[in-house]
Amino acid sequence: MRAQAELIQPEYPRHEPVHFVARIVDFLFGVLYTLLLVRFVLELINASRSSGFFEFIRVVSDPFFAPFRGIVGNTSLDGSHWIVWPLVIAIVAYMIVHAILRGVLGLIARA
Repeated sequence: MRAQAELIQPEYPRHEPVHFVARIVDFLFGVLYTLLLVRFVLELINASRSSGFFEFIRVVSDPFFAPFRGIVGNTSLDGSHWIVWPLVIAIVAYMIVHAILRGVLGLIARA
């Protein structure tokens, strides 16, 4: 049972500041992923762009989506439902940045 408990221990010891920074980084990227995924789903289901919720999601996610806008085209599934490929690319790119930051934090924690 002890070996199993060791597997679910956090990656960094709790007393290190690096652990605190890593948790903040994970939280912020989690919020970013959520915003971009919600925007992707709203685009996919052809939600009303004039709704307050969709407008809120667009305004909050636009600074993170803007660098990827227009990088590739969108694909229509049936003429009304769109796969917004730049959103998919943005999510993958931010996942790579997140992984790199976590790797750097891991190196700092081990030093």
